[in-house]
Amino acid sequence: MSDQIVRFDQLLARALSLASNKGKVRAALMGADDSPHVEALLKAAKEGLVSPILIGPQNVVERIVVQYGFPPEKLTIIDSDNHSHTIATAVRLASENGVDLLIRGTVTTVGVLNRLFGKNSGFRIGKNLVSFVSAFELPDYPRLLLLSDSAVNIAPDVTKKIAIVQNALSVARLLGVDKPRVAMLAAVEVIYPAMPMTLDGAVVSKMADKGQIKNCFIDGPLSMDVAVLPEVAKQKGAVSEVAGRADIVIAPNIETANSLYKAMAMMVKAKTAGVVVGGKVPIAISSRCDTVDSMHNSLALGSLIALNNRS
Repeated sequence: MSDQIVRFDQLLARALSLASNKGKVRAALMGADDSPHVEALLKAAKEGLVSPILIGPQNVVERIVVQYGFPPEKLTIIDSDNHSHTIATAVRLASENGVDLLIRGTVTTVGVLNRLFGKNSGFRIGKNLVSFVSAFELPDYPRLLLLSDSAVNIAPDVTKKIAIVQNALSVARLLGVDKPRVAMLAAVEVIYPAMPMTLDGAVVSKMADKGQIKNCFIDGPLSMDVAVLPEVAKQKGAVSEVAGRADIVIAPNIETANSLYKAMAMMVKAKTAGVVVGGKVPIAISSRCDTVDSMHNSLALGSLIALNNRS
């Protein structure tokens, strides 16, 4: 479709357009004593995308922002000298509708998720599953490729995989993909009872065929090469709406997804972005191997989601 977002510069342009109409995204950086994350956030602020909130040791944060030409007095800086207090502050801001987007800086992902999704945090929306959706702009792929879940759900059963698919579908549709193509990854394209991930892939695929998961195409199990390379799909006789042209790949477990993420970021040099979705506000999370540009992409993706969540 003509308005589908297929590159990160298009994603940023769409987010900036929404921000000019709906107002800037209130974005809080948890652990702002980290130059790359601060650089990415201030870049987004200069572009007019976000109103930044920096949570961290004030004296350290002020030294960093000065390096990037920002007067500290013109920024919202919340002094916090330890990670537990930083995360607690972010939880309070989110629960009181004080932010639209959270960004993980020097705090740990585990620490953030444990606190945000505690019983009394007010961050969870009902019983919604929370999952991490990453996006890749690859040199030879004609669209952004989404991957889930490399950071949150460790060994999801088929019920959780369905929810992970639904979260990824919501992101794909914000990118302008009307009927996303989803590949349920496994090592092979056939069903082996001894390989449970092939059974899960087949079940989720069949549910889409029966209309239980709507407005998408799902095929599985599929190996990664069959999912994204048309010539390999043809060689292996894999014929479907998904084979060779997936918009989304769903990994069977966190090890597979995390390895794929880091291989694409480090070895293929893909442009990346990653956001936790399913909670009250999105959380932009970058891998430690990510560049400042990738952190900025995560901010743009998280901002796009946050702006679409506004009434």
